[in-house]
Amino acid sequence: MTDRPGSDWLGKRLRDRYEIRQELGKAIGRRTLLADDLQAQRLVVIKVITFSGDFEWANLRLFKREGEVLKSLDHAGIPDYLDYFEIDSPQIKGYALVQSYVAGQSLQAHLQAGRTFSEADVIDIAQRLLEILQYLHSQMPPIIHRDLKPSNILLSDRSGHSQGRLYLVDFGAVQAPFLNPAGTLTIVGAYGYMPPEQFGGRAEPASDLYSLGATLIYLVTGHHPADLPQQNFRIRFEAKTTHISHPLRQWLLWLTAPEIAQRPASAPEALKGLRTLQHTGSLSELPSSQLSRSRILINQRQDRLNIIVPPKGFRPRQASSWLSLLVFIVTFSIASAIAGELIGFIAVVLLPLPASNSLFRQLHLRLDQHDLTISRETGVLARLRRVLFKAKRAEIERIVWGEDQNTLEICGFSYRYCLNRQQLGLTMTDFKLLAHELRDGLGVPLISEISP
Repeated sequence: MTDRPGSDWLGKRLRDRYEIRQELGKAIGRRTLLADDLQAQRLVVIKVITFSGDFEWANLRLFKREGEVLKSLDHAGIPDYLDYFEIDSPQIKGYALVQSYVAGQSLQAHLQAGRTFSEADVIDIAQRLLEILQYLHSQMPPIIHRDLKPSNILLSDRSGHSQGRLYLVDFGAVQAPFLNPAGTLTIVGAYGYMPPEQFGGRAEPASDLYSLGATLIYLVTGHHPADLPQQNFRIRFEAKTTHISHPLRQWLLWLTAPEIAQRPASAPEALKGLRTLQHTGSLSELPSSQLSRSRILINQRQDRLNIIVPPKGFRPRQASSWLSLLVFIVTFSIASAIAGELIGFIAVVLLPLPASNSLFRQLHLRLDQHDLTISRETGVLARLRRVLFKAKRAEIERIVWGEDQNTLEICGFSYRYCLNRQQLGLTMTDFKLLAHELRDGLGVPLISEISP
């Protein structure tokens, strides 16, 4: 039997209980309807799949799976399962799934209406979605949504300072092993939001986290993820997000890493990482007590990351170094004023200054929107530096630990630049901190070559 036009549903009663009020959406062989539940005196949403000319049994299997999954769930962020029944009338044959009605619009509709989302809005949405995913993934066995995207996230009307309640909907693509004991997976999902492994039919909790990251990228950039540049399967969104903080960009890069092993393994881990970023401004895994003793100086701003590595042997609390520097500056200034540049030059060369090599040879690592630049100070003036390495950040593919953990290589397609722990005079803790900051700032994998 062919599917009836949407207008023909209006006013019809299903099961002599649900009176159709409005058509909310449609796809091939499917309708989403708003109806009055005459028995319970409330609004409900009814999803209908019909045996039309383009009917596919695979769609019916997914439809029934959605009903079974929803029946097993109980979470405030997921509309309630209410009913499931067969439709068998002279005009329509198919199945219907009834859920509680949620008053609100999808994030997709909000974006299309021109709404913008602040960083605080995005973080709030991320936290609430992670709590829903934590609930789904904690089921035994885990329930993986596989189709998380803006059109499947509803946001009710704002109230006061609140964005409104948030709901995750459309569980038609859900992976639930207890409903699929044979292990055969249907490849489902939306292009741009689907992680690489899902194209091969594989999905894990980290797959939903990738989709969440891609969804949030859409919110902060206003661009569909598929329309943004890509490199080695990574979404390159950074140039469109200079208005958000560096830590949030780090976190989004973490969620959308192409390799599943490089993403957070679970929703709680992703949520912990987000909260850590809010408090510390870094994804570093090192305890704060270690960070406070680090010789490395880290300065993060909205559009750049600066890391300073003081030279080997330098200690910030050595008063003699600072006193020597002060004496040097005063002597140089007086000499220049009295006898001109020649005596000033002689003062620079001859003045005994034990700390000169320590204070003026620190290493600078600067990461901005486009480039990573590594330079070393070569003279008295702080801005007199020699560039040791410079590369486009988009061309950097990974960071590699040496086998003995004493080297760190920044790798692109055709080059490698090595940082040596012993030459820099860093402890293993500081060297790991440097590695983690570079990894998080660049959003690339940190790979170990250490033998097992």
